[in-house]
Amino acid sequence: MKKLRLTGAAGVALAGLLLAGCGVPGAGSTATDGFDGPRITERVTVGDVAKLGNSTLRVLADAGEEDTLKAAVPLYEKKYPNIKVEVATKGFDDLMKTVVNSMSGDNAPDLAQGNQGYGTDGPLVKSGLIRPIDDIARTYGWENLITDGTLKQWRWSAGGSIFGAGSLYGISPVTEYVGVFYNTDKLAKLGIAPPQTYAEFTAALDKAKAAGEQPLMLGNAEKYPASQVIGLVQGQKTDSRDVRSWIAGVPDTTVADPGSTEAARTVQDWAANGYFGPGYNGISADDAAAKFSQGQGVFYVAGSWNAPSLQESMNGRVGFTLPTRDDGTRATVGSMGLGWHIGAKTDKLPAAVAFLDLLMSDEFAQSIADVGRTPVTGGDDVKAASPVVEQVNKIGTELLADDGQNFYLDWASTTMYDTVGAKTQDLLDRRTSPEGFVGGLQDDWTAFQKQQREEAAAAKDAS
Repeated sequence: MKKLRLTGAAGVALAGLLLAGCGVPGAGSTATDGFDGPRITERVTVGDVAKLGNSTLRVLADAGEEDTLKAAVPLYEKKYPNIKVEVATKGFDDLMKTVVNSMSGDNAPDLAQGNQGYGTDGPLVKSGLIRPIDDIARTYGWENLITDGTLKQWRWSAGGSIFGAGSLYGISPVTEYVGVFYNTDKLAKLGIAPPQTYAEFTAALDKAKAAGEQPLMLGNAEKYPASQVIGLVQGQKTDSRDVRSWIAGVPDTTVADPGSTEAARTVQDWAANGYFGPGYNGISADDAAAKFSQGQGVFYVAGSWNAPSLQESMNGRVGFTLPTRDDGTRATVGSMGLGWHIGAKTDKLPAAVAFLDLLMSDEFAQSIADVGRTPVTGGDDVKAASPVVEQVNKIGTELLADDGQNFYLDWASTTMYDTVGAKTQDLLDRRTSPEGFVGGLQDDWTAFQKQQREEAAAAKDAS
């Protein structure tokens, strides 16, 4: 575990300060979400935070947040001088494995990042380790800032058994999604204009292959990158609402639909025809990015978060696109960033809310953009850190307006991450058919939903 900043014990938290709403602006505790703690009905002020005295706000975050937090913490501590922010960061895999235990400990963080879906956020909600934030989102206007379809990635029933509906448990100031990077020098040499539509994209792949180039760079050793390619194509052939409903576990939904099956078939054909080059299942995601920056592959399907590093490593000779569907809208694998959650045990609620307010503010949006990320606030006043990041931000805004974030298939169950990875490698190696691929995902989903129903019934009987 890496420490971004460790301030030591700068003061003692005032235990019980927030009990029965004491010190919380507009506090009340009437709700139907099962949470009986204080509520936020008015914006937190400097005076509200000052009532905490000298305190430490403990934050647990993904290591990818370090640059963002390095910008945020000094601004926060300047505005709220009685609060010292202690940030601990962990790599993504480590964070996902440990955040539930961290939040259940005696010295749990006040703020922590989880991950949307049944794998991480589900247990956090089910165990009562994080509080719903509908009151905060309503007070600060976040519900009006982000579409309801997008916010569903943090909505849960009170018992954590139903994903995508119910109370809001998280928020993020950034949006991230999978798109297509391209080598501008190679496109110019091949006489290919940057593709704007899916038809133009597939035609460009064919032209690159015919010219002797490797059309697509892929490193799939970690098993998830190829699933992102499938998700990109799935966005062209399915309705985002249907995909999100399946991920959320809506009864009678399926991923074994014609569009998802055709997406799997397309990517399997690309693999069979050499579009990914040799040995892709033995190449790591990091090595794939490095190889692309060194000139291997004309296109690279990857997360928008790769834009800053590719801009630097390719000396600006990189562009970004997300091909539109036939109707001109955009859809792809994507979501908001890892959600920020407020710990149910925190006795520093005003300080935690103030920190989220800073991250979500228009004023901080430029700081987010300066580290190469795509903020959801700030509007046209935000200037991108580089041309390729500007492309990412522009398309990301359009994607949100189109309500085209399909989320991630692995959110659909606690075991789906492993299932998607294994089935994707089987698909590309032709050990399974496109129908077998989507059928395997559906089997995992069906088993998990059955388990959810049985657990809910047992809990009801026990009560």
